[in-house]
Amino acid sequence: MLIFSNYSKSFENIHVSQPVVDINLEDTNKLIVRYPKFKRITHLILSFDAENLFLNSKSAYGYSFNFEEVLGNIENQTQNGYFVVGVTSNKSRKKQYNPYPRTQNINHAVEHLNSLINIYLPSILSDYDVDINSVKKIVMGASMGGLMSLKTSILFPYFDNVFSFSPAFWFGFPDFINDLNNLNKNLFCNLSVGTNEGGVFGDSVSNIFPSEWNLDFSNNDSFYLSGVREVNKAIQAQNIKTNFLEISGGEHNEHTWVKVLEKFLNSV
Repeated sequence: MLIFSNYSKSFENIHVSQPVVDINLEDTNKLIVRYPKFKRITHLILSFDAENLFLNSKSAYGYSFNFEEVLGNIENQTQNGYFVVGVTSNKSRKKQYNPYPRTQNINHAVEHLNSLINIYLPSILSDYDVDINSVKKIVMGASMGGLMSLKTSILFPYFDNVFSFSPAFWFGFPDFINDLNNLNKNLFCNLSVGTNEGGVFGDSVSNIFPSEWNLDFSNNDSFYLSGVREVNKAIQAQNIKTNFLEISGGEHNEHTWVKVLEKFLNSV
């Protein structure tokens, strides 16, 4: 049974769970729930890296999506009501958020998704009396969370709207690209990447990744951009509808991702 408490004095409509244990990783996550104050629920959003959604002070790197402000503005102007279930990441994120491990005996990301979707999400929806069959269903994430959002839609295709900000495509590449063949053909994929995201690598990508990947190794920014373009190309090859945005000057953080978040929300 999940027990929730107030997330912040600033937000009476956002609650956070007690830590939930990932036994295999010997680590914990928390679940954060946000519900509309005065609106009928029309959309369910499942989000990864939930610590970065609402408050800069609680985020991993001092940036957040300011999600409550974004959702509140849309709710004030439309009939939409957004119910958000977010799961926080932890120090084992590189294992828990990589669905394409090369060396692990356990696919911790898939185990995490199975627990999240099959155990915790139904419990939360029941407690808050949300009918999953009557709402539009979105899964969203950034970087490795962007990778997880696409994997979620593959494994649980009733999430037929994906927001994938700057997916960390190099984890499991090219298996990740090949797995996109398994996406639900009714999917609507919102995908974005900035032109200045190469700083996440810390070294020249030509020293890190195999040249046979056939991506643009001329500089780190071009490498990131070319990889996400390959993701978009693979999705479009399945005749899946894709809203692909390249953000000029965009960097690998919520300052960039929030610029396209509202555009993505308005597409669903």
